Formats: sequence, C-alpha cells, structure tokens
Amino acid sequence: MAVKVGITGPVGSIKSEVVKKIIEMLENEGAVIHGLLMGELYTNSKITGYTLYDLNTKKKIKFADSSIISRIKIDKIGVDTRILEEFVAPSLVKAREVADYIVIDEIGKLENTTKIVQKEIDLTLNSDKPLIVTLHKKSRNPVLQEIKSLEGVRVFDLTPINRNILPFKVIKVLKGEEGIV
Repeated sequence: MAVKVGITGPVGSIKSEVVKKIIEMLENEGAVIHGLLMGELYTNSKITGYTLYDLNTKKKIKFADSSIISRIKIDKIGVDTRILEEFVAPSLVKAREVADYIVIDEIGKLENTTKIVQKEIDLTLNSDKPLIVTLHKKSRNPVLQEIKSLEGVRVFDLTPINRNILPFKVIKVLKGEEGIV
C-alpha cells in the first residue's frame, strides 16, 4: 500500500504553501504530480468563493461563489456542483492513471459536496498511489478520521514552528526514509 500523508492545521495555517513546496521539491526530482489545489477568492478581506487548480492541465475554475444559489455549500458559499464534478472527476481519474504522487488540497471541503466527487476522492484515497492531502484540523471531521484509518497514513499537524521543516519531513515519509531530518 502506498504512503498517504495528511497535513492538518487551523484556518490560515498556510497548508497550501507547504504543499506547493512539497510539489516543487518532488518535481525537481522528476516526479509527476497530479491532483487539485484549492484557492480562496476574497472581497474586502472576506472569503467570497473558491477555485480549484488542476496540477496536470494547469486549468483553474471557480466552483463556489457567494452569488451562486445552491443547496450545496462550503462555508456558507454556494457551490456549482456541475462545474465541480466536471473538473474533479477527470482530474482524479488521470492522476490515478499516470501520477507518481497525487495531491488533494482541502479534501474535507470537497468530500462533502456531491456523490460523484465523494466517489472519486474515495477511489483516490484507496488507490495504490502515494497521496498528499490537506484538511482543517477538526477532530470530529469524518474525512480526517477516514484518512487516519487508512493503511500507511501519516498525519502531520502544521504549526508556525514546523512549517519550514515539514516539507522535508513529508518528502522523507513519502520515500520511506523515516529518519530524523
């Protein structure tokens, strides 16, 4: 079973920046990284939407916005489920087929949107590819509990103290080099 790494931390803990550093380090070694990075849209310092960036196609979509009327919401922001499904499914299918490593940023926010997205995330979590996911640190988050229960999973809590060293620790874990960094 491939190594799965979870990176947790509170809101504003710069999980995405740490993941981008890990991606950069792996790509510099010639690894193929596929998956999804989530971005936030702001208006007057308030989050008003979310984007997804496909690491393979380099395409970016806005799938959630405060102007979208939807039963499905992320942090009270409406989600365009059609756009989300049309983007997430092919991205994760391709990642499972060809990537050396798969990344899913903010998996907890995506997991609870639609059954199609949920299915693709579950297939990816249970694939034989090394995986890096980020999610908010909420002990009761069912996605966090699911990830922790998978075989070969290591979960790291991002803090201001370890944020510079964490990418190096994650790389060592992904490569099976458990020693001290």
